[in-house]
Amino acid sequence: MVILVMLSVGYGFWLQYPAAKVGKVCSGMLPVEEILDLSGKSRLSLFGSGFKSGGDSGDVTGPADLEAHCRAGNADIHIETAAEATTQYGIYTFQRIDDVLPVPLGAGWQGFTADSGASVLLNCSNWTGRDGSGILAAVSVWDFDNTADTRLDLARAVTELAKNAAEKTGCKTKFGSESGLKSPAASAETKPAGEASGTCEGLSSTAEVRETDASVAPVEECVLVGDLQMRAEYGPFSDRSTAVSNGKYGGHDTPAGIDSSTAWTSATCQGALGIGYYHASPIEGSDRRFTSDPLTKQERADLSHFAKQSAARHGCGAPAVSPS
Repeated sequence: MVILVMLSVGYGFWLQYPAAKVGKVCSGMLPVEEILDLSGKSRLSLFGSGFKSGGDSGDVTGPADLEAHCRAGNADIHIETAAEATTQYGIYTFQRIDDVLPVPLGAGWQGFTADSGASVLLNCSNWTGRDGSGILAAVSVWDFDNTADTRLDLARAVTELAKNAAEKTGCKTKFGSESGLKSPAASAETKPAGEASGTCEGLSSTAEVRETDASVAPVEECVLVGDLQMRAEYGPFSDRSTAVSNGKYGGHDTPAGIDSSTAWTSATCQGALGIGYYHASPIEGSDRRFTSDPLTKQERADLSHFAKQSAARHGCGAPAVSPS
């Protein structure tokens, strides 16, 4: 009896440790070590003092019940099917800021970091569109100490999270490598347009550009300094970039076009990538309207070139031709 009581008390103490708390939420899909690293906590911090966790702990067994949201320490985690994802943009700060851009994870991962958040999109070859096509895993961190080490911790956390979710739900997919993950700051490099070798390669309508490395990622950006901000979005990022009820092409109902603030084109992609949506808008703070100040011939050519390069990287079809 004494032994049983001691074991029970010991188990009760164990459940209060940070590692045990992380392991209980989000249906056991969280990578314990990586989440604790982000929080600066040891597995055995005394009874998890100051460490809180909670949220969805339901039993996830496949795509039909994959919609998990939980918190662990200073991390907010979302895991969803690609077709049903609704939260991926809410946790990022780069939506309309041209000096904080999404940086690809590299190492073969379809993912990126942006400021204090990171996402990975997995295509599940054995899932149909009804199953959700793939998995979107996202981690956002508050009180984030933005250093190279913590950014790498964030990249490792989101990739391990995606792997755990795929294994738990039976998603057949191809993972990136565990080594070679990149952790640069979520800021782009400004350079002369002729020296661009990443997301802005080959664009020439402005003297300077701001770019990141060019690698497969569900969001890519290029800034034509003083002029336009270009973005490529895939899968759930394309679907939810604006009100999808207004049209499946990033909120538009035609595959290519121009309105007062956006010029866009699109391409058909495979699996979880869905539709590739490529668009250009005036930079933040600009009062330019394309109805009164139309895109120049060179700006149109730059958008077309940007779209073709991104679509080719992702194995998509040729982007639609924009109306003249």
